[in-house]
Amino acid sequence: MGKSFLIDVDKCSGCSLCIVACKDEHVGNSYSPWTAPQPDTGHFWIDVVRVERGKTPRVRMSYLPVLCQHCENAPCIKVCLEGAIKRRDDGLVWIDPATCNGCKLCQEACPYDVIHLNDDLGIAQKCTGCAHRVDEGLLPRCAEVCPHDAIVFADEADSIFKQEGQAKPLEIYHPEYQTKSRVHWKGLPKPWIAGIVIDAAADEVISGAAITSLDLFDDRAVTVRSDEFGDFWIRNLDKDRKYVVEIKEGGYEDFRAVVTTDGDQDLGAVRLKKTE
Repeated sequence: MGKSFLIDVDKCSGCSLCIVACKDEHVGNSYSPWTAPQPDTGHFWIDVVRVERGKTPRVRMSYLPVLCQHCENAPCIKVCLEGAIKRRDDGLVWIDPATCNGCKLCQEACPYDVIHLNDDLGIAQKCTGCAHRVDEGLLPRCAEVCPHDAIVFADEADSIFKQEGQAKPLEIYHPEYQTKSRVHWKGLPKPWIAGIVIDAAADEVISGAAITSLDLFDDRAVTVRSDEFGDFWIRNLDKDRKYVVEIKEGGYEDFRAVVTTDGDQDLGAVRLKKTE
């Protein structure tokens, strides 16, 4: 039975405990045949990518724990002339330190930039999924140590990987790479439309206003309400789409605009005029 990771971005706080645990597990430790010791500097077999989104004052941070995606269609395996990069029966991809000659081709081929060169040993290294621990029935250290269960490791048959009935379907990090990644994701950052609704005459925020986005490609509509500070976010929109945004509040003129989601879009202060 294959193994897979599930990373829930919405649960990740960016605490970096996964990074520390990976270092603690691998720096100075050899786990034959899966890997030689990780150097204490220069390598991050798991790293937390920090994505700042929006602009002041409507800013949010997303944290992405990025490790080897243990791809079924792995470019690193295809490019290795020595046959040093292999896939276990459970799906974990590993680099044989006894065979690798440090040619760097795998490092250049990996679209996720998760392969590192150990200059002292002259070999390429990366996350093994803690294969040595998995063989003992243990979790990879990153999954074991995460206090928020943002990183989960389980059999692919586990119910957490079943998408039926899920409000947020599982995703793949950079699906355009077509690597058939064995790391599944929830909550990968998607564009939002944000702003603040203000009474134009009184210069005061308007809470409870209805903000509707209509996807001009497929007519899907989403409605949210401005909060007590007048702020609103329409989240999880598709990238590079056009939306009509309409703001309505009793006693005020309607606001309409066409917005293209080529990134997070902040409409800033939307000032509504009262109807006569």
